[in-house]
Amino acid sequence: MSGRTSLLVVLGLLAVGCSPNTQPAGSSANIASTDSATVRAAIEATNARFLEAFKRGDKTGLMASYADDAILMMPNEEAWRGREGLDKGFAGFLSQMSFKDGATKTEDVMVAGDLAVETGSFAWTLQPKSGAEVKDKGKYLTVWKRQPDGEWKIVRDINNTDLPAKM
Repeated sequence: MSGRTSLLVVLGLLAVGCSPNTQPAGSSANIASTDSATVRAAIEATNARFLEAFKRGDKTGLMASYADDAILMMPNEEAWRGREGLDKGFAGFLSQMSFKDGATKTEDVMVAGDLAVETGSFAWTLQPKSGAEVKDKGKYLTVWKRQPDGEWKIVRDINNTDLPAKM
């Protein structure tokens, strides 16, 4: 994976969360809520945990937010499909790049039944295993699906940079 490709891979990674909801299964907020403010709060908390996992280089933590049939679509990459694709994609990225600092911002969440669509932005600094640090900013669109246990997991994820292409 090239440095540019690795950077683009990261763009989508931060757009997503990293760990399961900490509420016990069966709690009313965990199972019944489709209120957009409640769902947004859960997504934002998961995104914060994702950033922490990314800082640690924790592939398992990064993958925890995705449903088994999730698809992650990174710029200049084939889509990562399902657990096997996510595992390979995250492993490849983490072998070449680490997360130095950054943030995501959830700008909007639309909820319809068991689906939620999050629109957001990101800005961060990445450190290639060899070479100078890279700063980037961009936007993402993430589709979340409520699982049978009430937890929200990512089923579709796409992102891109706001920076001009380097020719």
